[in-house]
Amino acid sequence: MDAQTFLKKLDGISDIPTLPNIVIQVNKMLQDYDTSIKKLGTIIEKDQAMVTKILRLVNSTFYGFRSKITNIPHAVIVLGFNTIRNAVVSVSIIKTFSGEKGFEGFEITDFWKHSIAVAVTSRYLGEQNRLDSPDDCFVAGLLHDMGKLVLSQYFTESFIRIWRSVTEDKLSFYEAEKKLLPVNHAQIGGYLAKKWQFPVSLTDSVTYHHQIRKTVSNLNQLLIIHTANIIANNYKSDLEMRPDFSMIDPEARKVLAGQLETVSDWFPKVADEIESACEFFLKEE
Repeated sequence: MDAQTFLKKLDGISDIPTLPNIVIQVNKMLQDYDTSIKKLGTIIEKDQAMVTKILRLVNSTFYGFRSKITNIPHAVIVLGFNTIRNAVVSVSIIKTFSGEKGFEGFEITDFWKHSIAVAVTSRYLGEQNRLDSPDDCFVAGLLHDMGKLVLSQYFTESFIRIWRSVTEDKLSFYEAEKKLLPVNHAQIGGYLAKKWQFPVSLTDSVTYHHQIRKTVSNLNQLLIIHTANIIANNYKSDLEMRPDFSMIDPEARKVLAGQLETVSDWFPKVADEIESACEFFLKEE
């Protein structure tokens, strides 16, 4: 099966989760410059579960505001349209996919813990370098591996073969799937992001986070997601271990040199933020 045939098969799967209606509506509204805070608030407030989650998020240590934010319009004023949109996307995507089942060796909770680790690390790198919106980096980091979920649920036999190769041949998931499939999880995730009509920059960051392409719409964001993924993988089991950054693209090493040289100083604090974010996003209602 070649790449085109694989993606055509993917396109024909009818029960792949679609974006929740609230995400579609919020995205559509934010493309309209005439959208008011009141109109946006009204749309979000139709989903009371979303309201509760968003207010908990903006009042959490993740944002660190001193005064309590009690309603969505206030949250929009304080955080801005883009941050609220990204919060809605993040909460909705995790909720949509968290019901999926894993299997021996692959746990959905562990998948999301890694995704959140990359998201928080990406947000930190975006803040420190001011190369891209920290919140946009967070969402791109959160969704960077969603192609793995598609593989595990809809191409299960292929996923199991890849997973077996990871454990038996001591390969990374990306290396194993390159041997066994005509496409990789990054391409599948990018295909899904495009189908969901996410911004081109996010789609590019998902698609090329393992293999940098300098012609993407937002190279800085891609370099951040690529680097955050490798940092998170290095520290996933032991903060004291010596990191191996040899897989980081030379362009990313150049652009993010300051953070890479001091990673052992700042990552422990980021690790605490990752733990708090996991507690928030993965907490069962």
